Amino acid sequence: MSTAQGETLPDAWDYKGRPAERSKTGGWTAAAMILGGEAMERLTTLGIAVNLVTYLTSTMHLGNATAANTVTNFLGTSFMLCLFGGFIADTFLGRYLTIAIFAIVQAAGVTILTISTVIPSLRPPKCTAGGVRPCIPASGTQLVVLYMALYLTALGTGGLKSSVSGFGSDQFDDSDKGERLQMTNFFNWFFFFISIGSLGAVTVLVYIQDNLGREWGYGICAFAILLGLVVFLSGTRRYRYKKLAGSPLTQIAAVFVAAWRKRDLKLPSDSSFLFNVDDIQDEGPWKKKQRLPHTKQFRLVVTTPIYLNPQPTILTAFPFYL
Repeated sequence: MSTAQGETLPDAWDYKGRPAERSKTGGWTAAAMILGGEAMERLTTLGIAVNLVTYLTSTMHLGNATAANTVTNFLGTSFMLCLFGGFIADTFLGRYLTIAIFAIVQAAGVTILTISTVIPSLRPPKCTAGGVRPCIPASGTQLVVLYMALYLTALGTGGLKSSVSGFGSDQFDDSDKGERLQMTNFFNWFFFFISIGSLGAVTVLVYIQDNLGREWGYGICAFAILLGLVVFLSGTRRYRYKKLAGSPLTQIAAVFVAAWRKRDLKLPSDSSFLFNVDDIQDEGPWKKKQRLPHTKQFRLVVTTPIYLNPQPTILTAFPFYL
């Protein structure tokens, strides 16, 4: 009988909320399902974005500047929403539910985009050379459908990207030497699958869109993200789940709120009072950290939330930690 069989992990749980057994949860089986979902997400997002300018100018009859700005906003929103997705995952839903819900959102956005390429009324009529049939820009309704599809896709992408790598690392126990090595290899494979998805998007999908039609290209994107969702959900019983740790954004916000509330406090006459680490045990990690000298640049008066001590502290510069 293997020593790992029946052994439970102290900081991980299975899908029923019981302590996770090392032999029955996590590992490469669970990680592979997560990697497959990430590959499909990359294929879908880049499959839309990489050739979107051509679609907006040739099919929707938008100007070059408007088309380029739309693509920039789409990609920028996708990455900015990673902050929102990470906050939701760390504070409310957890990584598993965040990935599942935002994958559904992304699938809905890509499906709407695919439908808009199939239904003639959701795009302007084709124009002909010589001015026989002039190019009419997309109407307001057509643009609403287009933007709804793009930004639902961006929202789903942001939620997925914020949690996939973290949830994948949750499948390995960092305290175990063997699994710690597997975790390192997981991140190597993680970026490899991102590259594979991106390569397929900029080669195969672009060719299909240009030669077979947008409906085929975007239809493959919709099928890919749905397939990735099904693969991800199929590993529900196998995954290891961690408790919510709370978002760092909440702690940062608490610092700024405290700084505003205590903005009228006077500085202590002795600058040594600004360091509240004297009562920390010798074995604590803070004793090993060098104290940063205080300056008047970016000076704010706040309380240190870690020790719940009313003694004021100075934020000297950004980035910072308390």
